[in-house]
Amino acid sequence: MQSFETDRNQVEMIEGMTIEYPYCLHKRDLTNFVIPWHWHEELELGYIQEGISKIVTVGAEYIVHQGDGFFVNSNVMCMKQNASPGTRTVEINHIFHPVFLGGHFKSRFETKYLNPIINNRQIEVHMIRRGHATANLILKNLYQLKELQNEVDTEFQTRNILSEIWRLLIKELQENPDSPRMVGTEQTNRLRSMISYINQNYPEKMTLSQIAKTAGVSEREATRCFKKCIGQSPMEYLIKYRLNQAKKLLLETDMSITSICQQCGFSDSAYFGKVFRRSYGMTPREYRSGGA
Repeated sequence: MQSFETDRNQVEMIEGMTIEYPYCLHKRDLTNFVIPWHWHEELELGYIQEGISKIVTVGAEYIVHQGDGFFVNSNVMCMKQNASPGTRTVEINHIFHPVFLGGHFKSRFETKYLNPIINNRQIEVHMIRRGHATANLILKNLYQLKELQNEVDTEFQTRNILSEIWRLLIKELQENPDSPRMVGTEQTNRLRSMISYINQNYPEKMTLSQIAKTAGVSEREATRCFKKCIGQSPMEYLIKYRLNQAKKLLLETDMSITSICQQCGFSDSAYFGKVFRRSYGMTPREYRSGGA
């Protein structure tokens, strides 16, 4: 299963992505792990292999059931999580830079086929549901593309299948257009600035004033922006982010619970245990021992 890392601007650093070959396949277990708010230039076409996932963007939520697929457009700010706690959820995701299909700058592939979708800010996330002819063909190709990655020397085949999927996606978007959405660019940019600051500095002491300052807004406006866009206050988001990092360390390292508490920005072990139990129904020790 792939790890998840971001750079200083919360742009995801995609494992396996290179300039020489800007495509990679990611298999992520979302059962007990939240992919935090992030964005990247690369495009995503994937499906849920097991369980049910939830993709959340600013102002919208999308539920993806087992066997159904999804498209996430370039630079869309989103987070992902298990939509059915207590059950296993696994995502298969084909991630690729537009240049993989578009080739050179201002090619016909880019201007005629890629840009009309990439530059359409109304298209953030599109669900690919089974039961429609075009959607079924997209899903069939996504499954085939996943199996192809078990073989060697598949670069040309991979690009060919993705090109066919993209052609079908254009048709799918025409047949099943998404409802128009108002996307507030200024508000989203403010949110990105504040989330970037929180995610970079979560181990340190942090105040609402510091968070608001990164976006050049008042504390009240910072809280309003968070509440409106993602349904949490900045401090609630900070605690959830710290807890998610703590869960990862509990499962993937042998660090002591006290060390994890401190590394994740909780200065008091008792408080860490209290908020962890309140959020997940068990203590950090129980979670580590397999209570999840």
